[in-house]
Amino acid sequence: MVEIAAPATPGTLKAELEGLYRSWRMLDVLNETIATMPPEWLRILEIARNIMLRRPLPGLEVPDEIARLVTPAEPIFTTQVRVERKKRVVYPVTGDVEIQPLRNMTDFAQVTLPDMMLRSIGQELFDFRLISGGINGLYNIDTGPAEQEYDDIIEVSVPTGGMSRKKRQKVYALLDVSNSMRDANKETFAKALLLAYLLIAIEEGAEVYLRTFGNTVHQRSDCTTKERFGELAGRILRVTPDGSTDIKVALDTAVGDIRALDSYNTLAHLGEAPPTEILLISDCESYEVPYLPKGIRLHTVHLKGGRMMKAYREGFERIRAESKTFTEIDTTNLALPDSTRDRWLLEQDGRSLERELALRAFERGTNPEEERRQGLVQAYSRMNEAKSRRTKGAQKVNSMAAKPVLGLAELFRRIGAAIRRVFLRPPSESWDDAEDEAPASPMGLRFRERR
Repeated sequence: MVEIAAPATPGTLKAELEGLYRSWRMLDVLNETIATMPPEWLRILEIARNIMLRRPLPGLEVPDEIARLVTPAEPIFTTQVRVERKKRVVYPVTGDVEIQPLRNMTDFAQVTLPDMMLRSIGQELFDFRLISGGINGLYNIDTGPAEQEYDDIIEVSVPTGGMSRKKRQKVYALLDVSNSMRDANKETFAKALLLAYLLIAIEEGAEVYLRTFGNTVHQRSDCTTKERFGELAGRILRVTPDGSTDIKVALDTAVGDIRALDSYNTLAHLGEAPPTEILLISDCESYEVPYLPKGIRLHTVHLKGGRMMKAYREGFERIRAESKTFTEIDTTNLALPDSTRDRWLLEQDGRSLERELALRAFERGTNPEEERRQGLVQAYSRMNEAKSRRTKGAQKVNSMAAKPVLGLAELFRRIGAAIRRVFLRPPSESWDDAEDEAPASPMGLRFRERR
């Protein structure tokens, strides 16, 4: 008999742990282990994970268009409202009151206010009415529970059969790997965004095609199953920027591939839009951009960082006009997301009694859950080390930048002094200085001075 664990209650520590493990699903499809991954890869995967979870990235504002790109297709529900007539028992908070003829002479304190005013008008008249039973008293009545009818409004979410968007069938990704992508964290964010986008697409059953480009277009990688996604992700993580940017060649190559993949503009599919959509991630610093054929869907993510040369302005406006969606992101201040909460969750998971019992049960074998937890702990510790090294490097750069800048006259003066020291210094003096600076020979040898 197999025991199925009940789903964790939302908001509990167990539910947060389950969410943390599921959010690292990209590690399950990679062909690398956490111990062998460079810290830069872990940093990219952490940013990609936060993009898919729609968490804020420090120093970067992710537009809604990007969030929609990495959001999986979800069924659309409509809310139906119905009213049901129901009954319920109501218990009064306080008792009721009732005016009755005075029951007894001892209930004089219960006499109503109008009758007491009659006493002040005429005592004899009041006494006569009191004896004849014409004076009223205010009595409390203890009421029991009562039955009350009410309308219960019930809202039910009913699937409409539609989806939030059409599932992707074929995806063609173009990643700019030119030298300009090294600046302002463009390369890091581009890889993270592309991995998140392609993982969502491959989970929807889409066919994925990837080309990287600089001044030339590189070999195409095809991924038609989730089992092959690890090879594709490894190529994205390993690629290094080189060369300049030529979007024209990249898009021309992509359109040519789509013609072959989808039989685009052939007699059998004349006038039909191809199912393949193109995602271009680039800083758009290209002189030329082609006109795309009708029906080609292009989504462009423009990574900003610094000022763009005026020579690229025409190509930039052309790529904006040809894109179905065009999103700009400034990656200058991008930082690694804070992982303090996730590390704390893993530590709490390691200290739990259930995990200790599971470890005892798996003494003779391996525990996949414990291996996964230890791997994530190691990943966070390595990312933290890489972050501290980057912080020290940034402090060093800032201290160097804080030094006063030399003026032009002072710079020429120092260059002239250096030239004079090289060309006007006697050769013998150079040799003497070198001999003085050289360490003493361990064997007691003496060298003859050169003249």
